[in-house]
Order: sequence, then C-alpha cells, then structure tokens
Amino acid sequence: MNKQRLSHEEVREAVTKFFEQYGFTVEPECPIQFGAGKGRMAGSADVVVRNAEGYWIIIVECKSERVEIGLDGEWQLKSYLSATDTRFGILAASRDPADWVYFENLRSNVFIIRERLYFNAYLNDDPRSDRPDRDAINQLRIEKEELETDNEKLTFDNNQLKTDNEKLKGKLKNIAIGLIFSLLISVGISVYFLIFQPPQNNTTYQVKRIIDGDTFEIQYKGKLTSVQLIGVNTPEPNTTNNRPPEPYSEEATKYLQEFLLEETVYFDYDQSKFDKHKRILGYVYRSSDGVFVNLEMIREGYAKVDLRYPFKYEELFTDYESRAKTDRKGLWGGY
Repeated sequence: MNKQRLSHEEVREAVTKFFEQYGFTVEPECPIQFGAGKGRMAGSADVVVRNAEGYWIIIVECKSERVEIGLDGEWQLKSYLSATDTRFGILAASRDPADWVYFENLRSNVFIIRERLYFNAYLNDDPRSDRPDRDAINQLRIEKEELETDNEKLTFDNNQLKTDNEKLKGKLKNIAIGLIFSLLISVGISVYFLIFQPPQNNTTYQVKRIIDGDTFEIQYKGKLTSVQLIGVNTPEPNTTNNRPPEPYSEEATKYLQEFLLEETVYFDYDQSKFDKHKRILGYVYRSSDGVFVNLEMIREGYAKVDLRYPFKYEELFTDYESRAKTDRKGLWGGY
C-alpha cells in the first residue's frame, strides 16, 4: 500500500508549526497586492513569517507532496518576494526542512537559491538592511566554478592514469611494474580516505566530550575525534602546561558544554578540513534546531573572532563580535 502523501493544507500546517516552535509570528493565507488602483493584481501567500518587530522575513509557497514543485510555483514565490521586498522565500512540498528550496531576494528581480546553512546564518539579520553585495556573490560563483573545474580535472587525471595502467599491462616487459604501481595507488587512496576523510555534511554525529570553549570530541569511525570551531577563539583553560586559566575560559567551556554535550551535530567546511593536529576544522550546526554553533559563541560573547587564517564567514563573525562588544556580553563585560 502506498504511503499517503501530504496535501497542500497539511504541508502548510507543518510549515506553520515549524516556525511557531522557534517563536516566530506566522500568518497563513496572507493576502498580497501587486501595484495599486482599480486594475491591481492580488494574490495570497500560503505562509508569511514575521520577526519580533513585525517585519516580513520569509514567504513560503506550499505544494502538495503529490505535486512536483515546478516553475509555476517558483514564479509565484518570486512575484510575492518582489512585490513585498521580503528577503527570503521557501518552496515547500513536505514537512522536512531539508527538502525545502530556499531563495534569497537580491532586489531588482534578482533571486538566488541558497543552502539551508546560509539561510540559518542570515535569517535573523535586520530585514531592512542591504542585501549581500552582488559582486561578492559573483566572486563566490566564480570560485565555485573553479573548484568544479579542478574536480573535473582531477577526475580526468584519474581516468588518464587508469588508461596508462592499461597500456602498461599490454607491454610484456612492464607487466610487473604496472601491477605493483596500480596496487600502491589503490592502497594509498584507500588508506587516505579511511584515515583522513572528514565527517559527511549530511550525517549527524553525537558530541561526547567538551574540551574547551572552541573544541569538542565526537564519536567518529569508532573513536573519539576532536573538532575545532572555524573562526572561533575562546580563552584557554591551560590545563596541560601548568599555567593559570585565562579569564572567562571556564564560562566559555561551561556554555559550550550546556549547549552541545550529548547533542548531535552536522558539519560544513572551508578550504581546509583538518589542521596540523589532525583535528576536524568545521562549521558546526546543532541538529535539533540548526543553530550555527560557531556564530553562537561569538554572538553571546564567549569567544573572539580568530583572524589568523581567512575563512568564508569572516565578515559575518566580525559583525556579531562588534554587537557583543557594544552590548558588553560575556568576556566583553570587563572592557
């Protein structure tokens, strides 16, 4: 028997409950007008989400699970975003947020599909603020295309290597060398991915131990593995070199422990996925609510931005550090 799929109304109800549980004001079936005067067009958004100040921050277009989300739903959502100047939009045809499609309105009828991680990071920003710089977005697109090109080149090189190995096998004098060479490459690649492959982005891992305010351990491949929060630097407890703890190190460690211990998390990465100590370098998100842990430590004043190495959220972290300083939160209370 086929599993009964959600209707349009059930999807809308699931979306409404999802945002209400995080304290947002949600309005189903919200009317939207296009233009003014007698000939104006009107529509009705399935779900509108407001922030605490009453500003529209998200418009959600819902579809039945039986209906594939197509260009008509996308066009309808974009028209609502454009007419109301709402920054974020969602196309939803299930109750699982991982299946939703997230859009950002950059104004002037320019829209871009965003990852859920980006959506979570910027959702609470002032909706009246300027949209991200388009030149910066284009630069990100260029970097992504260059990365994809490098991956294609690597794939081509691997295929070429396989072809060369086949040619070696065809030469009687070099059969032994070709076989040994192929064996060494296969073993080397297998060992590398067995030892150094980082946790997958779409997999959750349980936090087993908090080391300090910016480091913790997860159970990964049968052993405890350390994770370092990218872009985050908390006061050091200095428990291994007989130095006194740095001010506010105990509070930062305790906050991360209460916030994350025994919770499950998932990861995103930057340019490097491991440091020289073989610790995982990660952007960490709490699975239960998608909270961006790195940013949370900065926002609540338990950590400073680590600017020793460049990272993709540097501007966002620096902005929230300035807010924490202004509000004299956490370790900034004594400055």
